[in-house]
Amino acid sequence: MSGEILLFLFAGLLGGAVNAAAGGAKLFVFPLLLASGLPPIAANVTQGVALWPAQLPAVWVYRREIAAEARRLALLLVPAFAGSLAGAIIMVNSSDEAFVRVVPLLLAIAVAAIVLGPRMADLVRRVLPGGRLQAVTVILIGAIGFYGGFFGAGMGFMLLAVLTIASGSGLSQVNGAKNLLAFVIQSVAVGPMILSGLVDWLAASCVLVGGVVGGYWGALLVRRLPEALVRLGVAALGVILTLSFLAF
Repeated sequence: MSGEILLFLFAGLLGGAVNAAAGGAKLFVFPLLLASGLPPIAANVTQGVALWPAQLPAVWVYRREIAAEARRLALLLVPAFAGSLAGAIIMVNSSDEAFVRVVPLLLAIAVAAIVLGPRMADLVRRVLPGGRLQAVTVILIGAIGFYGGFFGAGMGFMLLAVLTIASGSGLSQVNGAKNLLAFVIQSVAVGPMILSGLVDWLAASCVLVGGVVGGYWGALLVRRLPEALVRLGVAALGVILTLSFLAF
């Protein structure tokens, strides 16, 4: 039992740090919960509840950047809220097998957008100028919110991809917005998850403690790293997570 607790704590610590950088903690935690004997939906619900507060320290670290663009972010919170609620309700009342099959494709798209960076942003902004780009961004944030409520593995990569394209800014500039949106999406989804009665509270508590600590230190570290290094690290992590999910 003590070994299992230590494993869950480590998973939370690593997962929280990864979430602060880009997202993807669930791909570390989910297999561990499955290995402990939890069925897929119960494991998904448990990790969703456990990793929910891990995003909050990163939001606090980026509070100044978030405040500076509060008006723009407020418009994105509505579709994120609605999408997350719908995804969570559907998830707790169904199986996640079909959705898991498309996760590698979604992750690959997000990683490609991050790797291409400013070039893709310029291309998309030419094809979708002004209001059209804003409308597409709102739709995509709503879709990511649904995915986050349903499963959410790699959601941070998708948020980073959309936000960098929509704003034309670098990863370090949109990381605060990404962390806020991810926290809102997870906060909305956690309600239906808790009410489902499927949460394993011992595992959730261990992952939660590790995740909060990892999220704080991960956000501090990412904030101090050069933009090029962050982009390279995020892209490499995205490829690894995509391949690991294909194997899974």
